[in-house]
Amino acid sequence: MKILVFGANGTIGRHAATELRRHHAEFCDGALEVIEAHRTSADFHVDANDDSSVKALFERVGEVDAVVSAIGNARWESADKATLDTYLSTIQGKLISQLRIALEARECVRPNGSITLTSGIVGNFAFPGGSASSVVNQALDAFVRTASPELPTLRINSVSATVIEESAAAYGATFPGFAPASGAVIGRAFVRSVFGVETGQTITAWG
Repeated sequence: MKILVFGANGTIGRHAATELRRHHAEFCDGALEVIEAHRTSADFHVDANDDSSVKALFERVGEVDAVVSAIGNARWESADKATLDTYLSTIQGKLISQLRIALEARECVRPNGSITLTSGIVGNFAFPGGSASSVVNQALDAFVRTASPELPTLRINSVSATVIEESAAAYGATFPGFAPASGAVIGRAFVRSVFGVETGQTITAWG
């Protein structure tokens, strides 16, 4: 099995790759290759904001059984102070970049394979400064829900995570009353998408 993980050096990406490997080792036969791609990688460099970079990576990697995107830069700013650039930069950094990956992946994912994108809890609930993220997260969830019927040879889902435990000290005040989720819980949401049978779903990892 061959899995390409975008953003594998990030907090969520690292846990996704770890849990994918753990599940395969415990429950699956055959070899597993997890290709960890990110902007600072010497082996599998990719800039998800650049069409040619994403295309070049897919051409180099070839066919895969699953593509996981755990990327997304978002700007947090109160709606009473946010500018159009606040929203545009978040749309480019998390929504358009992941759409770019998903659209390119259509030609590289083997039949019955999967694409998994990353959205988030922001948008399902209101958080201070989170309106730009809410626009993007809801759009990603809507995309997988409405695109899935038109992608009959593959599955596509999103993973919606809350704040992760190791980031709670820095971001916990933004999520009052919401328990952080462990890296393992969030990573297993990606396992469910990659190794399961669901499609068109938003898989929540909210603790």
